[in-house]
Amino acid sequence: MAVIARTLAGLVLASSVLGASAAAQGTPSVDSRSWLASASHYGKWVAIASAAGLMTVAIMRNHDADRVYGGLQTLCQAGGATCVIDLDGHYLNPDAEALYQETLRIDSQSRSWMAGGQVMLAAAGAMFVIDLVAGNRKPKNIPFTPLEYFADGTRAGLTLRF
Repeated sequence: MAVIARTLAGLVLASSVLGASAAAQGTPSVDSRSWLASASHYGKWVAIASAAGLMTVAIMRNHDADRVYGGLQTLCQAGGATCVIDLDGHYLNPDAEALYQETLRIDSQSRSWMAGGQVMLAAAGAMFVIDLVAGNRKPKNIPFTPLEYFADGTRAGLTLRF
């Protein structure tokens, strides 16, 4: 869990630095925004990439746990007293108990990575909302530069500039 906390702190710091450097360069899309809006403008992509990475690691660790548990199942299918469980819920066979404990350990790691990924996904969603709310209300119509549209409360239209 400490690894996730350090990763999240590093990502927040990186997104702040990216936002501050973009504001210092005078990027037109972020020049009149607050530091939070500037940080979220670029930090949302860092958060999305982090969420994808953390969730990928979680899925890989879950597959590792499934593989170890498959080894326990194979051991138990051998029959005999291999997979007898005592009253405390532990396997009597030390090899079976070791496989079971390893499965629990890896599953716990997988849950931690997934929780970190979900936190980063929520942070990315919040940054998308902040960027949407604090963003420039009139985006340029980049693909059709000579063609511009306008809309007020009472009128809407198209302008073709030569």
